[in-house]
Amino acid sequence: MLSLNWLKDENNVVYAKQSDIVPILSRDLRIPDLEQRIEAFRESPEKEGVIVKGNKRSSVRLFIPDLLFDEHIEMGESVWLYIGEMYPAYCIFQPWDE
Repeated sequence: MLSLNWLKDENNVVYAKQSDIVPILSRDLRIPDLEQRIEAFRESPEKEGVIVKGNKRSSVRLFIPDLLFDEHIEMGESVWLYIGEMYPAYCIFQPWDE
C-alpha cells in the first residue's frame, strides 16, 4: 500500500525526466497513451490520484504526493507513478526550456 513513509525512502523512488522514462513505461505497461494521460492529469489533478489501466492486467496510479498526503516532500508537487511496492515510484519531471 502506498504510504508517505514509503515514498520518503530514497530506495523506493526514481526521479526521471518524462521524455526518458514514459516511453519505456508506456511500452512495458502496455498503455500506449500514457504520456497523454500524464499530461491530462497534470492539467487537472485529482487529490486521490487516478488509476490508468493497460492491457494484460497492468495498471499505474498517477498522483501528486503533496495533494494526496497534505504534506510536502521533495518533488512532491510533480506527477508521480506508482506501479506497486515491488517497483519504485517514479517522480516524473519536465525540465523547463529543454
